Amino acid sequence: MKKLFYFLLTLGMISCSTNSDDLLENQESSTDLEPNKAFVFYMEFPTSASLIPSWYYTFSYENGKLIKMTGKFVKSENIWTVGGNFYSDSFTTLSYHSNQIEVKHSNDIYPTIVYTMENNKPKKAELYDQFNQVITVKNYTYEPGKIKIYSKTYTFETYYSYYFDSNNNLIKSEKLEKSSGLDKTLTTTTYSNFDNSKNPFKKLYLLNDKFYEKSLSNNNYRKTNYIVQNLQDPQSLPGNGHAEWTYQYDSNGQIILYHPL
Repeated sequence: MKKLFYFLLTLGMISCSTNSDDLLENQESSTDLEPNKAFVFYMEFPTSASLIPSWYYTFSYENGKLIKMTGKFVKSENIWTVGGNFYSDSFTTLSYHSNQIEVKHSNDIYPTIVYTMENNKPKKAELYDQFNQVITVKNYTYEPGKIKIYSKTYTFETYYSYYFDSNNNLIKSEKLEKSSGLDKTLTTTTYSNFDNSKNPFKKLYLLNDKFYEKSLSNNNYRKTNYIVQNLQDPQSLPGNGHAEWTYQYDSNGQIILYHPL
């Protein structure tokens, strides 16, 4: 039952240099792709063959920087269901101020995230609630072939580690969750079956955690495997899940995120 639980959870979560200075450094590069429309299922659930014509994001740019996304997908809380709800009238705006980027989400109980940037990479992120109080703080550190993120929300702490190969592609991540100082779970994910196409998520990385993870690689992974260990009960069998999918590509070999139906 645990394996089935985490397999279904994986499906719900999946979407579409060894030198740390190279990681994310081209996030604002004008040579990065600038998708203007994308179907929700291509972005969130590439394993699914279902496309709903009215479910798509739109993206706007100014001077090579993302300034707005329209549409919001909310994942179903039912673990047995792959999908959720889409709100086409919701939107996210990004504004740029010196070394900070402010991300504002409409119709959200946590409407604002302020990123402090250094060398075009996030150094710190602060999540505010509707009362303008800081709820979550994330700190980013960069090492050769590795990115580490420490996140704290009240007494909940999360330690993320992302590992890269020599092609600047994400090959493994580790997520350690703690509560009140006690280890709770460790999730280890591997990423594989990369294509040779440019990554269309490069300029979308501040919109949400899923797009951030997808943006980290030069190319696009099409297979994931993960294991979840319950650190509070070491004797319990770990949960695990996997998924593999394909993308559609245009005549230039780039991923197709939107097309007429």
